[in-house]
Amino acid sequence: MSGRVKKEVEETDLPCNEDKPKSVEDGDGKQKSPMEMTAKRLKIKRKYSDSKLKFVISGHAGKCIWQNKAPVERSSAVGEIKSSAMTRAEEVQSNLEPAFPSFLKCLVRSHVASCFWMGLPGPFCRAHLPHVDATVTLQDECGKEFKMKYIAYKTGLSAGWRQFCVAHQLFEGDVLVFQLIESCTFKVYVIRANDLTEVDGALGRDIAGCKSSRRKRPRSLPLAIVQKKNKKSGQPRPSEPQAGQPAEQSENDSEEVGSEVLEGFKLSLPAVQFKDIKSFEDFNILVDGLVLDSELPEDIRSKYYKLCCSQNAFLHDNLIKGVNLKLIAGIISETVNIADAMRACTLTTSRDEFATWDKALKASELFGMDVGFLRARLSRLLSLAFDSDGATKTRRYIEARSERVQTEDEIRNLEAKLVELKEAHERHGADVQRFKSKAEGYELKFQEEVLAPW
Repeated sequence: MSGRVKKEVEETDLPCNEDKPKSVEDGDGKQKSPMEMTAKRLKIKRKYSDSKLKFVISGHAGKCIWQNKAPVERSSAVGEIKSSAMTRAEEVQSNLEPAFPSFLKCLVRSHVASCFWMGLPGPFCRAHLPHVDATVTLQDECGKEFKMKYIAYKTGLSAGWRQFCVAHQLFEGDVLVFQLIESCTFKVYVIRANDLTEVDGALGRDIAGCKSSRRKRPRSLPLAIVQKKNKKSGQPRPSEPQAGQPAEQSENDSEEVGSEVLEGFKLSLPAVQFKDIKSFEDFNILVDGLVLDSELPEDIRSKYYKLCCSQNAFLHDNLIKGVNLKLIAGIISETVNIADAMRACTLTTSRDEFATWDKALKASELFGMDVGFLRARLSRLLSLAFDSDGATKTRRYIEARSERVQTEDEIRNLEAKLVELKEAHERHGADVQRFKSKAEGYELKFQEEVLAPW
């Protein structure tokens, strides 16, 4: 249909040749005057110009979107809004203190919906952020701070980013200006896509304390106010400041994540069998379709991977459905810590410590954690340490050895004291010998005076 319409429209746009005969045949074989043919062409043009022809426009993420002709003006306005937001963001960035590095980030759907993952520019992260996982603080214009987890090898923000999005009502098309004001602390300005007249420097509008019952997006502060506040702020210098950090695209931006494992990201892949895991790099802690890797330190995950390898299975496979993910992360972490403590225990470890470990493992087992092998090992260790004849003799040997060491210490102390006493005895003996004759003569003289007649 569209091809036929295009053909007819093109035919109607052909210029009239004055050399043609004044009467022409139409499609029905009837003779028509040039005036009638012109009227017919205008009628065809009017007919198809009023129709809703479909065409393709390019969306914000470079994707093709089919729309009707009617919304063309509105779509163009959206494109202008997004372009204007980026322009205003660049203006805000240009007015920031150049000693503090900064970058721009245009929000896409995956930043503010579904997985809530914020990928940061890789070169910026490698230059200014830690090379290990750390806690990053985002500070809004009102000074309210939001803590979130920075995953170093993915150069992105994970746990805590969703709270920031909800608190500031961020939407696709908004632009954020990140300014590194100190180590792992960013000042963030929001330039909203639907606010053409002002720059949003006021991020921290507390939604919970909003007087209005309607959820309204925070209004913006004029650019002049942002500049004024920036000049007045006495922010400390970050480590290794660099002037004028250009806006860069993140190497692992949300739209390019694909099947990569993200915190809070629903996987559409089939469940992985442990036998398919060939190395620690392939190991992910998956619970109810969610990956918990970002909730645990790498050393804990590495030790947990070794525990799973010892049983050739995921220890968390049979956890009760619907358990809080933070609690599950705590169970896994506690399991690893108890396993480490069991490796470090000795025959001098008290029975109370063994009992505490067993209670914790039993509680994890009630949630569905496969820790039966640890409890079995703990039971054997407890029996060997306290219940066998060999254990009794060994513990008596350890006690006797300790008591002997204590007795030897007391003997050494007494011997040292005896040496001191002997030295004192010799010193006093010398004094006796030196002053004996004089003392005896003086005593006789004194007695003579006592016995002298009155």
